[in-house]
Amino acid sequence: MYKLNLPILQTLHEEHMAVMALLERLENFLRKRKPDAVPSSGDAEAAALFSDLVSSMEGEIGSHYAFEEQYLFPRFTEMADAGIPMMLHGEHDIIRPVAARLADIARAAAAGPLSAGDWKEFHALGREMVEREVFHVQKEEMGFLPALDQMLPPASGPELERAYAALKAG
Repeated sequence: MYKLNLPILQTLHEEHMAVMALLERLENFLRKRKPDAVPSSGDAEAAALFSDLVSSMEGEIGSHYAFEEQYLFPRFTEMADAGIPMMLHGEHDIIRPVAARLADIARAAAAGPLSAGDWKEFHALGREMVEREVFHVQKEEMGFLPALDQMLPPASGPELERAYAALKAG
């Protein structure tokens, strides 16, 4: 993808690339470990992945989605069409609970070994998360962000950057 003109959109793009790399790690991890083979509590790769998933799911699904919904979707709707933001918002609504439960199980894994049931659930949710979020990010990268980059006036950049920083700060 080309470099986006507005720094805030470039930031979102970089976050997308980071989450895609994490999802690739998750997919490879799940491929190597079957749903009935709970990782041991001493598995360093599992521990690192669980930790990264917690922070990414809370960041990507928390502030990133909220920013898009509060600041970007309304502007896109006003300047172009409501269809794309409605579709993306609907995907957010489907992905949020998957990401939240995935993060909950990953957080529990840091406190002690996972039960067979929790691991099975994590495995299924992880596969679902990869499928849904990869497809979602691809849509935003191929259409939504480039279109916004053409539509938003450069003067809106600082305001959007402040809004995003405030959301991320909590």
